Amino acid sequence: MPFTFDEQMPQQYLDDGYVIFRQIIPLSLLGDMRRVLEDAPALARENGGPQAQRLQPLVKNGIEMKPFEDLAALPELVAAIASVLSPEHRFGLGGFDRLGVFVEPAEKPARTDWHRDCDGLSMKRTGKHRALRQEPYWFNQVNIPLLEDNCTWYVPGSYARDDTPEEPLAAAPPTFADDASYEELERGHLDYSRAMPGAIRVSMDAGDFLLYHPDGWHIGVYLPDRRRLTLHDYAPTPELKDWYQRAGWTE
Repeated sequence: MPFTFDEQMPQQYLDDGYVIFRQIIPLSLLGDMRRVLEDAPALARENGGPQAQRLQPLVKNGIEMKPFEDLAALPELVAAIASVLSPEHRFGLGGFDRLGVFVEPAEKPARTDWHRDCDGLSMKRTGKHRALRQEPYWFNQVNIPLLEDNCTWYVPGSYARDDTPEEPLAAAPPTFADDASYEELERGHLDYSRAMPGAIRVSMDAGDFLLYHPDGWHIGVYLPDRRRLTLHDYAPTPELKDWYQRAGWTE
């Protein structure tokens, strides 16, 4: 079924901190992006070892960029982002200096820890900082699955508030023995993901487009036996792009 914009999407983004544009990528463009990223897993592992889960930025790794330029110019996508955020927000604005791709680890299950990205910014936790990091139209990120992707978990609405007492406790990462089996890691990462209050699994199909606020609690869980090819970037305004560049956040 082709993508149809839902008038509830802007409010969903404000309420939950994320929205998915289902099946917004045309099949021909989906095929083009898969083709130019065929060697991405091997390149990621060549650069970062067998457990590498990211190749970023693509532009510095010899990847043909034309399909991503076509995606950024897709009228349906431009209009959807403009309707949810603003006409100044654009995926691919001014180039793709941060565009990367997530891939599956080669040997054993892996995950990130539960986190809120904006906590890591080099800014003090002042009232101004809190207002900026929870501003719905300032920070954003996108995940664009070129294969089915059920790796991401998110806590709806958490971007717009401070932590609850339970959340930092649930975010404390578990430890595993060095010789933990594949199954122990697989189940342990799943249990850790499910333990965060209010967390949901963000299930996406090839050709979807996830727009989300990175200060919401989120995590990624990755299995070697589930291929992953998911683009990762943001949809900035000129002001936000300049802010990232001045802060040195180019990758």
